[in-house]
Amino acid sequence: MGRFKFELATRDDDAELRSILAATPMDGQISLSFRREPSFFDAAAVEGDFHQVAICRDSRDKRIAGFGCRSVRMMYVNGQPTPIGYLSALRALPEYRNRGLVARGYAFLHQLHADGRTSLYLTTITAGNEPALAVLTSGRAGLPTYRFAGTYHTMVISIGRRRFRNGASAGVDVRSATNDDLHDVLELLRAAGPSRQFFPCYEAEDFFDRRATFRDLTPADLLLAFRDGQLVGTLGGWNQRGFKQSVVERYAAHLRWSRPLYNSWARLRGMPMLPPPGKPFHYLTGALPVVLDDDPAVFRALLEGALAKAVTGSCDFLVIGLHESDPLLPLAKPYQLASYLTGIYLVSWDQGEPLLAQIDDRPAYLELGCL
Repeated sequence: MGRFKFELATRDDDAELRSILAATPMDGQISLSFRREPSFFDAAAVEGDFHQVAICRDSRDKRIAGFGCRSVRMMYVNGQPTPIGYLSALRALPEYRNRGLVARGYAFLHQLHADGRTSLYLTTITAGNEPALAVLTSGRAGLPTYRFAGTYHTMVISIGRRRFRNGASAGVDVRSATNDDLHDVLELLRAAGPSRQFFPCYEAEDFFDRRATFRDLTPADLLLAFRDGQLVGTLGGWNQRGFKQSVVERYAAHLRWSRPLYNSWARLRGMPMLPPPGKPFHYLTGALPVVLDDDPAVFRALLEGALAKAVTGSCDFLVIGLHESDPLLPLAKPYQLASYLTGIYLVSWDQGEPLLAQIDDRPAYLELGCL
């Protein structure tokens, strides 16, 4: 038997998977590690009912060298419910890179893919991550095809002391949801969801339960917009701190030296401060940015309402993700403090080509909190 073995992780591997996340931050001006504490597998519930973690185990050193995740859930494709996969969290410890393990890992993924659960996957690659892009889109033997499907904008909006409207605008009334609203919320998502490619086909089981897709999102966290008594939009402020964290590992030199000065200024202005290395950013994830017919007044009312509500909480930022062709994107951009760009790719082996050829030009949708 060779030194490296590819297999599915179990809950016995949970602690080691979390340690790899901590050891493989995403570099940049602010180097961040994306943690899943206290449980890797419990956090994976947001990706859907079916979820696998493929690991590469080093039999000589008796540890995991790297891993990647595969999940599948029903999504709208050209307006029709279709099983679509998502490939995520590809990680390898630095000492195991450039050993040809990526190709072997994808060979194992291809074996898992043979279960027939889906013919097509989504994945994301951070803009500027040229090494990953070069390898994954190289077309090497055994690797699937990667087709670019547009840029995903993750917008960071400062909450601070700014006064936001309470959400009421142009005949739009905004209030928090209750458990009794779930039926109407699902009806709205079924009406508006097909206008986006890859919008998840949500069911009642996805909400308001610790084991659900939107775990830790309470009814009070979800804002509803009404026009003439009809539900026309949703936007949630999802605090994921209980199971997912973005931890600062280090700052670039200029930020390291200027952070104390900036924090002094931010404290006086009531603005968010930069946390020290080893501490997480505190933010809300914008969940379900859904507006019937993409009505600008409805989206602005929801966004203003979410920010006004967040001022009284413990988070410093609201983070919202939208595809480059989403009509709501230009409405959110004026609020952003910073924006992070990610490429969306459609991944397939040969059997996925027929579906790829049929996909029309509706804006793609990714649920930011489920990535």
